[in-house]
Amino acid sequence: MKTKISSAFTLIELLIVIAIIAILASIALPAFIGVQRRAKQTKDLSNGKQIAIALRQFALDNNGDFPNKEYAFGKSYTDSTLTPIGSSSTSNSAFRWLIPTYTQSEEIFAVPGSKWNFPGPDNKIDATAGGDTLKVGENGYAYTAALQDTSNTLFPLVQDGWSTSIPKYVADTSLPGGVWTATKAIVIFPDGAGQVMTVDDRTNLTVLRPGGYSYSIWDLSKSASPDDWLATTNFLLNPE
Repeated sequence: MKTKISSAFTLIELLIVIAIIAILASIALPAFIGVQRRAKQTKDLSNGKQIAIALRQFALDNNGDFPNKEYAFGKSYTDSTLTPIGSSSTSNSAFRWLIPTYTQSEEIFAVPGSKWNFPGPDNKIDATAGGDTLKVGENGYAYTAALQDTSNTLFPLVQDGWSTSIPKYVADTSLPGGVWTATKAIVIFPDGAGQVMTVDDRTNLTVLRPGGYSYSIWDLSKSASPDDWLATTNFLLNPE
């Protein structure tokens, strides 16, 4: 009588297969997450550059100035009654000047994964005074005021929104300013160029200057020579 040979896995073999699958998954998952993260950063960078294009088109029509007045529905940017942007303003107010003349989409103001733009853009544009355009939760980018299209091309013009303490990023992705866990930030410059920059000590981006010293890219106290950097008039505006 022949002995029947079973082709089924033994318990030990099954456990070995499960262990191999677990090991492979543990190797592949971080790589997959990294690819997703880089894809979102690429989208973030692309959106920021589109905002810069719209800002530069705006500047062509306004003596080289980027938006530096509070948005008012139905009013022209040249209206003398408009209020200048101040330290209590938001980047939304500056960006509202771009819609719909220089861009017709609110989608470019969304930073992937940022809690600043939650629930996100709905692409509803003001039909009457009321505030549909870039309302709260539809913009994830911060803005540096009082710059022009001829400003230093190393100045930060548009950047990922910080935490509520400006300028600071946080590691907690559930909070505003935590979109890249305080390790990276997307920064767009006045000439329309952009860069994924490394955040130093989860607080600032550092600018290296001649002489071997450095300071935050958002330092507003270095306007005097030899630095010729941002001034106190360059308010740093977060989203709303």
